[in-house]
Amino acid sequence: MSVGIVILFVTIVVAMVVVRIGGIALELTGLEQHIARFQALSAFTGTGFTTREAEQIVDHPERRRIISVLILGGNAGMITAIASLAQTFTVSFGGQPREVAIIFAQLAGVGASLYLLYRIILWPRISRRIDAAIRTQLQTHTTLTPAEIEQLLQSAEGWGIARVEVPAECQFAGKTMAETRPHDQGILIIAIERDGELIPSPHGNESIQVGDRLIVYGKLAEMPALLRGQTSPAHRPAS
Repeated sequence: MSVGIVILFVTIVVAMVVVRIGGIALELTGLEQHIARFQALSAFTGTGFTTREAEQIVDHPERRRIISVLILGGNAGMITAIASLAQTFTVSFGGQPREVAIIFAQLAGVGASLYLLYRIILWPRISRRIDAAIRTQLQTHTTLTPAEIEQLLQSAEGWGIARVEVPAECQFAGKTMAETRPHDQGILIIAIERDGELIPSPHGNESIQVGDRLIVYGKLAEMPALLRGQTSPAHRPAS
């Protein structure tokens, strides 16, 4: 087998490993698995997909660093692959037709070997062990900071954290958390601010009073109406 074919095979195998490591590194910063792996592959191949998930990369310094390494690695891998192919075909086309046929047969063998390797790596038992080994090494030798909790909570479109004051017409005013069960209507009350004090993670017996400032998580567009007592269609009981 020609040197160029061997270099091409090794380059592609290394590329697969680098993308896998990059995806897991992004996961360790708090990204969901499917987003992390797609963004790692996108950066390495230079496809430049512009997605809403990409904004989660730009706003996070360590994710930008990981993506930068993947982009540089992808460019280096592409140059190496092109150079090895060019060298291989330059030599083969200068020889006999039999030599050209051998080169194409070798390329077909490389393609089949890579596909087999890819299928083996995807086998759940092997995939889990590979991911666990990579994750252990990354956690041992690097420090990756997960995303801020507010960034994670606001990653779903239309959802987020807000600080709202309880009006007199609020359906929760004068009632306890257990009575109103705001989470059943799509609102999670994280804390209550009252008279300059903060009541974190209020329990079921805690009452909500007019003038309280609630720190809540929910669908931002629906939150004012829900607080006034206008139930969202998504949370109305079935008739």
